[in-house]
Amino acid sequence: TLNVLATTPMIGEFVSQVGGDNINLTVLMPPEANPHTYDPSPQDATTIADADLVFFTGLKYEPAPLLKLLESSACSPEVLAEVGESVFPVEFKEGGHDDHDDHGEEGHDDEEGHDDEEGHDDEEGHDDEEGHDEHEGHDHGAYDPHFWFDPNRVSYAAEYIEGKLIQYDPANEESYKSLTDTFTSELKGLVNEVIELIGMIPSGNRKLITTHESLGYLEAKFGLEVLATIIPSLDSSDEVSPSDLVEVIEVIEEEGVKVMFVESETPSVYAETLAQETGITLVTGLYVETLKPNQSYSEFLISNVELIVNSLK
Repeated sequence: TLNVLATTPMIGEFVSQVGGDNINLTVLMPPEANPHTYDPSPQDATTIADADLVFFTGLKYEPAPLLKLLESSACSPEVLAEVGESVFPVEFKEGGHDDHDDHGEEGHDDEEGHDDEEGHDDEEGHDDEEGHDEHEGHDHGAYDPHFWFDPNRVSYAAEYIEGKLIQYDPANEESYKSLTDTFTSELKGLVNEVIELIGMIPSGNRKLITTHESLGYLEAKFGLEVLATIIPSLDSSDEVSPSDLVEVIEVIEEEGVKVMFVESETPSVYAETLAQETGITLVTGLYVETLKPNQSYSEFLISNVELIVNSLK
């Protein structure tokens, strides 16, 4: 049986859905841990070395020490599979808060548009692994790795995982294909469920402020607008300058925003400062990075969307 490793519970959930009982799956990080700040242990090196295939998010999502450990400990560079490369990732907003739209959205974002793998193998030049596996020079990375806020992109990830599992375990090809078809069918239903929920928010209220850059796919796919983030970068551990806070305060006052979403995996000291300065209400309980123990992906997505909808409608 194939020994498969996933770096995060989220990636592990996708691998589990596609691999089923055909694989021995190990997830490196525990539930509710913040992947951005995960500190790998010496035991992790052994776990990585024992894996026949390693799936990681990529797009500079995992911290640099873990990426180095993956590269140094894996039995071969070929077993490292970067899932984020396969999902047509959206670009981060310029300077942190600019424009998430239209980066690979057209033509392969709708449910019907991604069934044909030949039809999206090199769109925008970044589904080709050789052409898009280096992001040096882009600070924390040019592309948003939080693709799980768009179930269509999770479908792309599932298809990529399916291909890798078949490559390493061709004897179970039919099983992997069947499991992937079942999962992607569920994801289509999930898209419709999210659309219905967000439709409950008055159009003028679909504006968000969050702790850090994490909801770009809800914005790009489902019509929410992320006005600002406290931390203008991918890394939720980054320090925030006074000018960053002033910018967010100005947005809150100009837009008349009433609530701000505080991510459960991210310290909220800056959010509390903004609340004191502006009177904005802090909404807690938003999970953007990982799964809770025994939580499914659909439960993760719907619980987050329901929290947003109930706070904005």
